[in-house]
Amino acid sequence: MTTKMAIVPGAASLLAAFTLSGCLTAGPNPEDPYEDFNRQMFAFNDGVDKAVVEPVARGYRAVTNEPIREGVGNFSSNLGEPLTAVNHVLQGKIPDAGATVGRFLINTTIGLAGIFDPASAMGIQRTREDFGQTLGTWGVDSGPFLVLPFVGPTNPRDLTGIGGDLALNPLNYPEFQNDDAIRAGTFVLWGVDAREGALEATDELNNQIDPYTTVRRLYGRTRASDIGIPYVEPNDASEPSDDELEF
Repeated sequence: MTTKMAIVPGAASLLAAFTLSGCLTAGPNPEDPYEDFNRQMFAFNDGVDKAVVEPVARGYRAVTNEPIREGVGNFSSNLGEPLTAVNHVLQGKIPDAGATVGRFLINTTIGLAGIFDPASAMGIQRTREDFGQTLGTWGVDSGPFLVLPFVGPTNPRDLTGIGGDLALNPLNYPEFQNDDAIRAGTFVLWGVDAREGALEATDELNNQIDPYTTVRRLYGRTRASDIGIPYVEPNDASEPSDDELEF
């Protein structure tokens, strides 16, 4: 329940600002040292989502059909292919990088700027890599779980990774630097489409006894799987329920 400007320093500065301001004060739980702060930010983000983002996403679903939404999703995913290719290279996955570049070229041309996905029909499947995953494959530890306003679930490694991803995002290339309308419009469209695709998942999340703990577990488990490392369940957590595992 995830995108990206030139600033690894900016991401690090954001974390430092929260720490120095006293917002991030380590608590008694070593498995989630910033739990009090995280829960406040989780509630804040949830409030913004329910008041603004979710209604917009439901409206978007109501006025579009599935083929249109699939085209928007394909377009958004295609914009992320160069980023994935670069991270493949940084992780030493050269054949995967070549396949991703091929996908991007095919879908950008034959697929009309990525609206259609002929590459998948040709057997070139989509993969997704980000700089947080790259740092993980290099052995960088995730650090503590964090929930930040508007950013959502993250950790220091992935927060730094966001800065790297923003620097590599095609919308931050010089060709787009003077066209803020295109950049802003594309970002909003991506966000609304991503939120629409997560409607059922968040409905299920809201049925959980403690949505915060569920998100924390799922985030840790998913990121470990993305990087290809074992996930150690926090000592303070009971075994996940069947509903959580399905979610």
